[in-house]
Amino acid sequence: MKKIVSIFLLCFLLILTACTPGRIPHEVRDEPTSEEFRVLAESLRESTVAVLGQYMVFNTGIGSGLIFMKETIDDEFSYYYVVTNQHVVEGNSRVTIRTTKRDELGDIYAEDDSLSKDYEDIAIVRFKSDLEYPIVKIIPFEEKNTHVQVSVGQTVFGIGTPVSTNNYNLVTNLGIISALDTYFISHTANINPGNSGGPLFSYDGTFIGISTQRIEVFNGQTVYLMGESISVNQVSFMIKKLLDRVTPKLGVYLLEMNDFLTNDYLLYFKEQAANFKPEELVDPNEVGVVIIDVNVTRPSYGILKQFDVILSVNGTRVTTSEHLISAASPIKSGNQYTFEVRRKNIDTNQFETLTIEVEIPWEIY
Repeated sequence: MKKIVSIFLLCFLLILTACTPGRIPHEVRDEPTSEEFRVLAESLRESTVAVLGQYMVFNTGIGSGLIFMKETIDDEFSYYYVVTNQHVVEGNSRVTIRTTKRDELGDIYAEDDSLSKDYEDIAIVRFKSDLEYPIVKIIPFEEKNTHVQVSVGQTVFGIGTPVSTNNYNLVTNLGIISALDTYFISHTANINPGNSGGPLFSYDGTFIGISTQRIEVFNGQTVYLMGESISVNQVSFMIKKLLDRVTPKLGVYLLEMNDFLTNDYLLYFKEQAANFKPEELVDPNEVGVVIIDVNVTRPSYGILKQFDVILSVNGTRVTTSEHLISAASPIKSGNQYTFEVRRKNIDTNQFETLTIEVEIPWEIY
């Protein structure tokens, strides 16, 4: 993997933090005993999740993630935030977060669609729950101008769900850090497809990185037991960058009617699409924009529904996604939007035209 970091970029990152960051040394120490490691790993598994990707009604793949932040909504519910890889959620319209307690529906809350560098391969997923989940502290995210310093030879391990959900939240072997650069930690903890987005910990349970890929070939030679994780310091920088870009949203994923009806779903989703009949889900006689998914933590959830066809917004007729975006703009807290939609009544099996209002809340968005 090509990793050329210019001196200018490094200086720029330091300028962004206003001063040279303080270092938290993390020296190489004795490995934990078997019992100490078991207790530590079991504790950290409570905050590690599987991220199951979905597009519309289709399952797309699996990755891993870490619960790193909680926001209390009221006496009953909280929002939980999960950091993972961008490539885990890319192209999905929703995710399911598999925890040690149950499955939670989640949203792709913050991502970088212009991802061009491997060390920016970070996204944030959010879910709402009435259960209590422990969070794992990301030190540079919570402590301003602080970096975590790790060392070559230091003992590390990962947690994640490789290959399939049958391997939910497996703990890797104890490996060592073999190489370091500005953004990446190379190590010998055994990670596999599905571990992507999962946490890498030091021997004492300190979060030090996000597992991103296994290196299989280097300079034309086969490599064994070599993985790469994005450093906690870069992960923290990306989390702050992504959260700073979050704006109020309606929380809907859209397809134009013709695309929804004519897409070759069998080509992309194979046997999953064998019984999928889009012409039965929408009124093919209408011209509008199809809602293919609704974010579960955004204001439209429970009001607008999957496979609603939007006909107008605030009295303006819409026939394309661009029309809809223009008619609904700007999306601001406190604004109210009136939608005319065509929806199938599951009781009568008939299509109905409804007028629906969605308000963007002033609180957490």
